Amino acid sequence: MNGHCINIAISGISLKVSDELKIELRKTIPHEFGINWINIADPNIDLLLINENFFETEGIQRILEQKQLPCLKVAKGEGSHHLEEHNTLYLPFQHTDALKHWIQQRLLSYLSHQQSQQPKSAAVSTHNAVNEKYLTDMLNPENARLHLFDDHGTLAIIDTRSQVAWLEPTRTHTKTNHSFTYEFATTSSFTKVSRKVEYNLQDWLWNLFWHSTEFQRLAPNENEYYKIEYWPQPAQSEDRKTALLLSACFIQGAQIYQVATQLKLPVQTVQQFITACMISNNGGIIPASEGRYLKTETPEQATEQQGFLNKFFGKIRRRFGL
Repeated sequence: MNGHCINIAISGISLKVSDELKIELRKTIPHEFGINWINIADPNIDLLLINENFFETEGIQRILEQKQLPCLKVAKGEGSHHLEEHNTLYLPFQHTDALKHWIQQRLLSYLSHQQSQQPKSAAVSTHNAVNEKYLTDMLNPENARLHLFDDHGTLAIIDTRSQVAWLEPTRTHTKTNHSFTYEFATTSSFTKVSRKVEYNLQDWLWNLFWHSTEFQRLAPNENEYYKIEYWPQPAQSEDRKTALLLSACFIQGAQIYQVATQLKLPVQTVQQFITACMISNNGGIIPASEGRYLKTETPEQATEQQGFLNKFFGKIRRRFGL
């Protein structure tokens, strides 16, 4: 186990079933633990899921003899829900309580024993604080494919050239924290994600950091002006109204404080929106002279523009049922 991450290898199982198992295990394993999906050749396996047909092979038996780690066989057909009897998970999977019991009795107790055998040592953090440059450099096309992860395991593999992301299937709607980091992706990295669906990289990054409030400090101060280049696409419906209203303002170029005041939103919410836009490479800080939102010279023009915005927001609400 790496920190609070459990290293799990799945072998001999189709991609479709593998993704289903990953989701089921994420539901079952306590959320205080992250999950790191690794290759069977990795020496740091904590749990192995193996096709029943391959269980007796020499390579698998060698791994189990060396580490004495928990192993769950996966088989087709209706079987006993008492997993502890044969350490076998039958598909289609139905017995959630039995799996939870097995995880508690076999996996968590194994991890607890392993940790008790390790010498005590002071934890040392080697990861620098995430800053704007670190995140900007991430999207450099020269990086090609990167593996993104944090202290709860893999988030995604991204392709900075084709602008797509392949996600770890249990973390499609998620957030991250200051343990966020990345490295060049290798062939084995792809065992950690599902490639059934490709996500737009900028949209996915915006959603990830919109929900990751620890990064709000990266936003410009409230007196700065910012202009976005395109409208972010919220993945969750409850965010849609706020994101649409903010997008309508910042697509024109606007001051953060002025937008917060006009929309009656906390400045911190507006800064969080801008942070997500910055990290997803959407727009940038502009001079005040280039801001067009509520930029007027007379009271009559101010009234006219505000009337236009009210009608515009009204159309948005009706269109999206907000």
